[in-house]
Amino acid sequence: MTGTERVAVVTGASRGLGRAICLHLASQGTAIVALARTGADVRETAELAAAEGVRAVGLVVDVTSSDQVDRARAEVQARFGHVDIVVNNAGVLLYKPFVPLPGVTGPPGFDEPVSDDEWAGVLDVHLTGAVRVLRAFAPGMIERRYGRVVNVVSNVVRRTVPFTSAYDTAKGGLVQLTRSLAREWGRYGVTVNAVAAGHFPTEMSRAQFENEESVRRMLRRVPAGRAGETGELASLVAYLSGEEAGFITGETIAIDGGETL
Repeated sequence: MTGTERVAVVTGASRGLGRAICLHLASQGTAIVALARTGADVRETAELAAAEGVRAVGLVVDVTSSDQVDRARAEVQARFGHVDIVVNNAGVLLYKPFVPLPGVTGPPGFDEPVSDDEWAGVLDVHLTGAVRVLRAFAPGMIERRYGRVVNVVSNVVRRTVPFTSAYDTAKGGLVQLTRSLAREWGRYGVTVNAVAAGHFPTEMSRAQFENEESVRRMLRRVPAGRAGETGELASLVAYLSGEEAGFITGETIAIDGGETL
């Protein structure tokens, strides 16, 4: 690795945590491949990363499409020649009961339980999407006998949250995938870890942070007494993506202000 350009592929990189991760890695001299479904936003992420003096590209990729992921792999190979780091951050949140619950109300659409299509859709982004991305980029890391994989999950893998069963299940599956692949790939110099994020103000969590009572309830559960800052999570991802973290693998590290103590 020493003396060569590091290249990172980051999914869900249009805004929020994904963008913060891209910019932090870029500030350390890592070339950035930002992937997301929204073209204007992911291209802006790439432009901001390039301003740090590194090569950067933003590609419109839906991780639920094998064809799109494969095309991204081909383009990355042509532009950069290799990939050292993969950060699986793409995600969606579905807030619905598992089955109908009398007397329980929520936002529009909440009265209906999670459908088969909705359930499959959430897992397709969080879990199978990560599988597609790793199938595309991990073989190169294994061949070069160096790589870092960081899967962004949630601290729901260590606690329970009502009405997010599909999301929770997908994140739990990604944790177990992390462990399994760490076991398989360790001999090839590829580490695989996860970061279990607590409460961070992002586009996906905007509604929660706009409700003052919701914020007060949330912070009562957090010993640190505050929400996280995106730069804090990006710093942890960057550390796990670095050479210094070569003896850490198969771990899920909470970054949640102590909420899951």
